[in-house]
Amino acid sequence: MIVIKKLIYSIVAKDYAIHRLIIRDGLFFIIQFVIANIYTLLTSQSILSVRETIILGVINLLLLFLIIFVINRVLIHDFNMKVKPVDYKVDSYTLSKAGGKEFYTIRTNDGVKVIDKNRIEVIHAKVPTEDKKKIETTEIGYAELKIPDGLPDFQSDVFIKMLKKIKNPSMLMTFKYVKDDEPRNQQKNGRR
Repeated sequence: MIVIKKLIYSIVAKDYAIHRLIIRDGLFFIIQFVIANIYTLLTSQSILSVRETIILGVINLLLLFLIIFVINRVLIHDFNMKVKPVDYKVDSYTLSKAGGKEFYTIRTNDGVKVIDKNRIEVIHAKVPTEDKKKIETTEIGYAELKIPDGLPDFQSDVFIKMLKKIKNPSMLMTFKYVKDDEPRNQQKNGRR
C-alpha cells in the first residue's frame, strides 16, 4: 500500500500530472486500437467497426476518470487525516493595505502572522451566556491548517500544493458574549 501511495504522490507532485495521464491514456487507446484492428484483420479479414471503436474509446475514458477519481480520493483522505487546524489566541489584529493588496496582521500567542485578506475567512459570532462576568466581552481566535512535521517529502510537497489551492486555509473568529435570553436549565413553563 505504501508503494501505491508513493506512486500516487509522485504522479501528483509533478506539474501537469493530469495532462500526462490524459496523454498516456490517449497513447494506450491508440495502441489498443491498432492491436484490436490487427487481431480482427487476422481473424475475420475485416477492421473494427465505428461502434466497436467508440466502445473501446469509452472504456479508456472510463478508466482514465476512475484513475483520476481514485488519486483524488486518496489525496483528500490523507489530507483530511493529517492536516489539522491549529488554534491560537489573538491579542489584536489589523487590516492593512500595501502594494495594492490587503492583508491582516494578527498578533497571536505564537507571534505575529501576516495573511493575505483573500486567504482568510473572518467570522463574527454572538455567543449567548449566563455568566455575568463574560457578558459584553469579546474573545478573538485564529485557526489555520497546519501540515504536521515529520511527513515524508513526497507527502509534504503535495500537501503544500493542496494548501495553496484552498481558498481560505485560515480563519479569524471574534466571539462577542451576550446575555442568554433563555436560560438553558429552565423549562418552557418557568419551573426549574
